[in-house]
Amino acid sequence: MGIRYAMQYLKTTNVHLVKDMGMIPYKLYKNYKFDAKVISYKNGDFPYLNQEVKGLKLDFVNKLFKSFTLDGALHLFKYGKEIDILQVFHITLSTVAYMYSYKFKNKKGKIYLKLDCSYKLIERIAELSNFQRKLLNTILDKADLISIEQEFLYYELIKILPKCKEKLIILPNGVDYNYIDHIDVKYNYEAKENIILTSARIGAEEKNTPMLLEAFAKVKDVEYSNWKVVLAGPVEDSFYEYLDDYFIRYPNLKNKIEIKGNIIDRKKLYEEYMRAKIFSLTSDFESFGISFIEAAAYGDIIVSTDVGIVREIVEPTYGALVSPGDIKALTEELEKYMFKKDLSVESQSVYNLCKEKFNWDKIIKKLYSHLINL
Repeated sequence: MGIRYAMQYLKTTNVHLVKDMGMIPYKLYKNYKFDAKVISYKNGDFPYLNQEVKGLKLDFVNKLFKSFTLDGALHLFKYGKEIDILQVFHITLSTVAYMYSYKFKNKKGKIYLKLDCSYKLIERIAELSNFQRKLLNTILDKADLISIEQEFLYYELIKILPKCKEKLIILPNGVDYNYIDHIDVKYNYEAKENIILTSARIGAEEKNTPMLLEAFAKVKDVEYSNWKVVLAGPVEDSFYEYLDDYFIRYPNLKNKIEIKGNIIDRKKLYEEYMRAKIFSLTSDFESFGISFIEAAAYGDIIVSTDVGIVREIVEPTYGALVSPGDIKALTEELEKYMFKKDLSVESQSVYNLCKEKFNWDKIIKKLYSHLINL
């Protein structure tokens, strides 16, 4: 039997299985023969278990108290001795309860804390009093390994929590290139069309999709161009009201905005990334932004607000970042890439960077080297 590894996140749904919640235990199982599982409430069906993460186990928690904190802590108190390494997320009351419950039950067990954070966590920690910071350090002492996704956040966190330096590593999220090979939807610049793609919860306030559409409408002579915007993702009801008004103001753009809705079939979603030349996510906030990585895996030029991991993908020679809400700047950057004759060099550069830096197999290899030395 391999190392018994459990990722506990009670909010796990099917889609989380192809994000870090599922991919880390899955890749440890697939590549290094870990006995890996996900611990969660039963939140609907999990069809990705049949293909995308086949072989990964699910362990469902009883909703005895209907409390993430209490139910999760009780589960670990009961079964903690059956887990060699426990992976938890975020710095929350639930996470603290999980760590203490697990360590109480299994004193030899190891804890891997994945912070999954944005700059907001750094700001909150910086505002803590000396007593609060000591308390936080005491909590973090329970973790044997801590990871953070973004390079600049790593250095900021070390400044304010220097005691964590020895156990803190940079570990981004990634793309499963083995899965891409399996579904045979591979990067091919010649297959790309004049499409600006966004993939998000369309109409959700923090995603600020209207920023993209307003910027697109202001592109010079856009109605005469052969470019269009494709919106992929679940659509909020309120967004249709906005769209009705948008088409009243810009009737000539009706055939240039295409709504795909929620794409559950990942092969079909990846086909959208493959077809697009530009990817634009205009969120006001992202903790990581996995869609940036998925788009980069297909060589999409990123023209986005400066959120999440995006600044580690965009270079001065390809792609552009603008401040959240700055429609004028976004229009200018879209024009720059929409009307450039050839984007193949920039596209290839994005693809190469992503495959080198955000490949799940390479990321998990680094994590494995730390886990086996805990």
